[in-house]
Amino acid sequence: MPTERTRSRASTTSRAAIIEMLKADHKKVKKAFREFEKLDPEEDSEQCQAIVEQTLADVQVHATLEEELFYPAARSSLSDQDLIDEAEIEHMTVKVLIEQLKSMTPEDEKYAAMFKVLGEYINHHVKEEEGEMFPKLSRAKGDWDGLQEEMTSRRAELEQEFMPHGSAVPDEDMEGEDAKAGSMSGRSSAAARGGTSRSARGEGGARAQAAGGEEDEEEKE
Repeated sequence: MPTERTRSRASTTSRAAIIEMLKADHKKVKKAFREFEKLDPEEDSEQCQAIVEQTLADVQVHATLEEELFYPAARSSLSDQDLIDEAEIEHMTVKVLIEQLKSMTPEDEKYAAMFKVLGEYINHHVKEEEGEMFPKLSRAKGDWDGLQEEMTSRRAELEQEFMPHGSAVPDEDMEGEDAKAGSMSGRSSAAARGGTSRSARGEGGARAQAAGGEEDEEEKE
């Protein structure tokens, strides 16, 4: 029978793995925005559209996981409820931009500008998550083992729902430990568990979007 110390150690490991998974999502999306900046929407319209479609799907998967599972767990563990409230409101703003982009094509005059503005919102959102929320959760207690399993299983379902078929954008920077964290979605592991997400799935509210990340400052300049 596991001791209290063993359970605590396992929970700490799961909590760290969850946060690293979310950070890996942030990194992937930020890379996509940088790649888009290098393209000309007129000359590289197909590539631009592929990046946009994949990024919107990545953001939807990430944001839904946060709203349905991660934020409810964070809310129960943090005394600063404002952090969660602000994050959920930021998701709502990002959702509006995503819906507008879905109705546009690279030929639209404001297509590139809309995607860039989305990136700015996401970058701001992630600075607050990685700079404030995640550090405050670093010692928070909770059922992190159970949450990790639920997020892994739910991610596999969301990827089937949101991901565009055959339009994945390669993420060459996702190597080593980052790749492991980003691949925690593990379709095979989710299938093995056969689990379903808890009732918090409905509590998270509407499926909104957010991602982004605080990355190297020099990349922005």
